[in-house]
Amino acid sequence: MTPLLNKIVWITGASRGIGLASAISLAAKGARLILSSRSEEDLRKAAQTVRTISGSTIEPLIVPCDVTSPDSVKGAWRIIQEQFGGVDILVNNAGIGVFKPFLELTLEDIELSLDANIKGAFLCAQAAARGMAERGAGVIVSLNSVAAQKTFANCSIYAASKSALLAANRVIREELRGKGVKVIDLLVGATETDIWSPAARDEFRLRMMQPEDIAAALVSALELPQRMMPEEIVLRPQLGDL
Repeated sequence: MTPLLNKIVWITGASRGIGLASAISLAAKGARLILSSRSEEDLRKAAQTVRTISGSTIEPLIVPCDVTSPDSVKGAWRIIQEQFGGVDILVNNAGIGVFKPFLELTLEDIELSLDANIKGAFLCAQAAARGMAERGAGVIVSLNSVAAQKTFANCSIYAASKSALLAANRVIREELRGKGVKVIDLLVGATETDIWSPAARDEFRLRMMQPEDIAAALVSALELPQRMMPEEIVLRPQLGDL
């Protein structure tokens, strides 16, 4: 029996890319899913894809949520509590990538990156972690980036937001580990998702990991014994960074 059977899992940014691939993999393990992204229409399509590919007969709960909005997160969490009373696992996947030379960044670029990649992750983690701490069990997984550790040109605000998330999670991990809550960072390298331009995906596809590769690593981390916490997992393409 898989340890993920009937676990309640909330995935943000679940309508495409790594979020959708993770939903498919977790549904195949018998998890009960809550899918969030900004577009309800995209979520309905994602839920159908999850059912079709995973073979799961459990209907995912669709909860639209814009993680940059505190009111939207509060509203989504209210629905989740009404339906499930809380979650066993949060996959903090929603985020944005702004890749520009430093001198071309706008205030909007900076605010949007920080709102999506750090504030949104904080808000969702706080909502989920309170119940986890009370129950003495739970897992918070953040889809982070190797840009939090390695320097890439045209990546300043993205790297800053991901570095902030990594630093914060290290503190949160220490605060929550004694309460039975795991905090895991997946530091992900080049993966073929919409964060890359179509031209880059065409050029480098054979060098990139696929969303389902990251989902497999996520599931593996979640299936480890409770006494183990894989704190930070770095995932890079076999041939290295682009």
